[in-house]
Amino acid sequence: MPSFNIPLSGLNADSTALNTIANNLSNMNTTAFKAQTTNFSDLMYQQVGSTGSGDQIQVGTGVQVADNSADFSTGSISSDGIQTDAAIDGTGFFILDNGGGSQLYTQDGNFQTSSTGTLESSNGLAVMGYAATNGVVNSSGGLTDITIPTTGSGMAPLATGTITITQNLDSSDAVGASTSSPVTIYDSLGQSYSGTVTYTKTGTNQWSYSVSVPDTLSSSPAAAATVTSTVTPTSTVSGTNTINTYDFGSSGGTLPSGSSTGTLATVDGGTTLSFGGTSVAVPAGGESVSDLAGQINGLGVAGVSASVTGGVLTVTSPTATAITGTVSQDIAGATLNYTFGSSGGTVATVDPGTDLTISGLTSSGTSTTITAPTVTAGESLATYAADLTTALSNAGITGVTVATTGNTLSITGANLSTSGSVVQDPVASANATGTLTFDASGNLVSPSTNISNVTFSGLSDGAAPLSMNWDLFGTSGTGSISQTSSSSLTSGATQNGYPAGEYNGTFAIGSDGTITAKYSNGKTQAVGQLALANVSNLQGLNAVGSTDYQTTAASGLATIAAAGSNGLGTIEGGSLEASNVNISAEFSDLIVAQRAFEANAKSVTTFDTITQETINMIH
Repeated sequence: MPSFNIPLSGLNADSTALNTIANNLSNMNTTAFKAQTTNFSDLMYQQVGSTGSGDQIQVGTGVQVADNSADFSTGSISSDGIQTDAAIDGTGFFILDNGGGSQLYTQDGNFQTSSTGTLESSNGLAVMGYAATNGVVNSSGGLTDITIPTTGSGMAPLATGTITITQNLDSSDAVGASTSSPVTIYDSLGQSYSGTVTYTKTGTNQWSYSVSVPDTLSSSPAAAATVTSTVTPTSTVSGTNTINTYDFGSSGGTLPSGSSTGTLATVDGGTTLSFGGTSVAVPAGGESVSDLAGQINGLGVAGVSASVTGGVLTVTSPTATAITGTVSQDIAGATLNYTFGSSGGTVATVDPGTDLTISGLTSSGTSTTITAPTVTAGESLATYAADLTTALSNAGITGVTVATTGNTLSITGANLSTSGSVVQDPVASANATGTLTFDASGNLVSPSTNISNVTFSGLSDGAAPLSMNWDLFGTSGTGSISQTSSSSLTSGATQNGYPAGEYNGTFAIGSDGTITAKYSNGKTQAVGQLALANVSNLQGLNAVGSTDYQTTAASGLATIAAAGSNGLGTIEGGSLEASNVNISAEFSDLIVAQRAFEANAKSVTTFDTITQETINMIH
């Protein structure tokens, strides 16, 4: 009798092959999908006899599925420009956090970021790698979930630690001639300074140098006399008249209605009040509130009148005559405080870059402006204050006082306005000055090494003292400063500091998996590094769906390293790997599997016919 088990085993095996092919074809557009192939093996054999020579006569018992092997070759990689996407060019798997300390592995780099910045796979599992601290990746540390900064996240500033200047000094210059090189410097709080290296020729083949870092001071409090307070009018309608009231403050606070005590703030020249097109003209230096009321009453506009009661200016006009514009006031008794830094009790001195101007009223009420007297290098605070006082007196400006208390310069007065800046020279180390010596060929011979610890302390913003190295020689030992007979010229000045920045939402994934974020200060910083995994037996991996795999005893434990190392492939950021299904090969295999299934089905029907014939023989 024929054995139905044999063709049935073929049908089962062919059905598995057809399912595998169908699965491949259905996933031909699945990112990083790996095609599978069903392989067969025969079953055990039965001995039904032997030949005269003793050879065994065996009959097989059917077929079985030996394995479904996966093709782990890399599919085609195409760039899509999406910064969260990544593809592995070569061997390796991305590592996903499956929770509870377990991990899954995938070659599908279709990632996205969560609301908290975690880099996640398409099925929501965190992508793992190495953490970075202040831009330095710790590849020897354990794996962690990769987190991308959220928009607006800060990047800490970096104080300048090294400056490099490429400079030629003109050997034909006369003794006493000088030139300078500008270089931007940053302190530990990210404040920038316009540093300068000044070179002065002191003899044949010899120049002195001086490094300066001027520190521009901000006045405090911010509500200084240069800031005018706009008094907002309140309007009421009474009968046929429009009444606007302007409530002025005083140096002692807001005056109560009907009070005349205290000092009223004066009216500022920025006032734009007008009546039916007729405007008042407040002098640039300002005037009293009473004078403004007199101006309004003297305009001759029918029905318009003004009066002052305490701190309130009341203006009345017919409804047909509109009151437009605003009234601005000068804050009474404003004070500008410029606080200088100090180091070890030494107050930083005033820098020649100071360009402060002060405007005030003379005794006759005329507005006058002076420019701060010329500041000599390293001028003390007290000397500077005395010079300002003398200049104000010579210009006839009254009501403005200049004083120093400790390391604070105070400028106080009514009707006061200023412009320009007050600049300090931070307390500098001895290394901020020195001598450069050149040989007959114009090469720098002294100093023979880089200059270290150029220090500036006492910065006004409270930052840590600046301590910089001035690299005079490149890695090849060639000096960056030379002396020739051509004109003095700075051809380059670099430094390694930068201000604080905010993450602007852009990052890139490098070939080694390093994720570099971009910040508003123009800098980039590593925020993590994707890790890759591999196993000794790829066919032993357990596919769990979503193109994810688990390790098994057959696959062995995963080994983990950075991309491009330990035989692992590299990573292409902004790209995805396509499925490696070959549609032509799959269609060919489909036909073969179909024919095999039909052949086994034919065997079953044939066996059925034979069985019926056998049964009929009995009857």
